[in-house]
Amino acid sequence: MRTEKIVFNVPEDVLASLKEGVKGLEVDMRRFLALQYFKDKRLSMGKAAKLAGMNRFDFMDFLASEGVVLFDYDESTMQEELDGGERIKGLSR
Repeated sequence: MRTEKIVFNVPEDVLASLKEGVKGLEVDMRRFLALQYFKDKRLSMGKAAKLAGMNRFDFMDFLASEGVVLFDYDESTMQEELDGGERIKGLSR
């Protein structure tokens, strides 16, 4: 997988105020950027998890800890899903 490197300057007093080292800031930035891009529907869950440096399950836990609704179904879509489940259930009998 090819990657691009992004470099920018952060004032030392900002890092001191955050009580954060460069590595910790990088981790936070990746996670919160991935979170925002996922919420804005700019990245899928898989791509956002990759940006955050997490696997999908850990990213789902992170999203839940941030109060993000993972599955946003409207009523008709939810009913379609439930009906599909019932049809599958009926086939296995």
